[in-house]
Amino acid sequence: MRKKSGVNIRDIAKELNLNISTVSRALNRNFLISKDTTELVLSKAREMGYHPELTKKNIIILLPPSNITLEWYGLNIMNALQKKLSRMEYYWEFVNDDKIDIIHERSVSGIISLDFMHRAAVDITQKYNLPLVCINNKSKHMDNVYSVNSDDESAITQAFNCLQGYGHKNIAFIVSSTASFADNQRIAAFEKNVKECNLQDSCTVVSSGSKNTHGIILDLYKRGITGIISDGESAGLKIWNSLNFCNIDIPRQMSLVTWEMPYVSSLINPAITTVAQNFDLIAEKAIYLLEAQFKNIAVTTDEIVPYQLHMRDTVSIPRNF
Repeated sequence: MRKKSGVNIRDIAKELNLNISTVSRALNRNFLISKDTTELVLSKAREMGYHPELTKKNIIILLPPSNITLEWYGLNIMNALQKKLSRMEYYWEFVNDDKIDIIHERSVSGIISLDFMHRAAVDITQKYNLPLVCINNKSKHMDNVYSVNSDDESAITQAFNCLQGYGHKNIAFIVSSTASFADNQRIAAFEKNVKECNLQDSCTVVSSGSKNTHGIILDLYKRGITGIISDGESAGLKIWNSLNFCNIDIPRQMSLVTWEMPYVSSLINPAITTVAQNFDLIAEKAIYLLEAQFKNIAVTTDEIVPYQLHMRDTVSIPRNF
């Protein structure tokens, strides 16, 4: 982690040959200071590694690009961060990845990134001298960059063991994409479990992507698959819906384990067996890692947050048991 710079308002004023009061007002976006002077002061402050006092810190929560629709995962983690930050002495705002240059118009102390597509850690650290915490994405272990990740390997292992415990040997893992850090972690964990159980010939990974979900489900059923693990909060409900649309009985003809959709998974019929991310704990740990950087507290590891298995009604013994 970068050493604390010790830069203060006086240092910035000296570099720019401005009055300390002018620099202070510019940093606080005072309307008496011209736009050009404000942008000059903010730029120099970022360059020198200056961050305002703790009670005045402004945090940007970075979202995926504006052309990506936020579904259950994004909305739940945003809500958890908002609840935690509302109890603290911070200002915060949500900014899409493709609008990140708004930083040039703000006095920003740090960033919590929800962009799960690999870009944020490298791009932000190359352009801005700001502490960064990535949620469910690679931190790449650069200076001032840490990450909080849900324990995807454990989640897949819990889901796999749940199905195996009921006697399933023909298991499919349906992933919505293979583009994100989390997706690839989950695929690797599934393949590891399959190999350890010597089930390479009877288990498979399927990427749904933009394909017809109903067709995928029918194909897996005809191939003898008896249990499905579906990743992602929103994708899991689509698989549940496709099984019903294809008149494949859950769980007698096909068992199902998906990611938890808060307020939904437990209420539909049959209620879905799930692995659940702890959004409140993810938010808490992300804020802790950002504060550690503000206070120059050394952090030795990234944070891993466990999942919880919720046993409900969508898992039973295989149809050919």
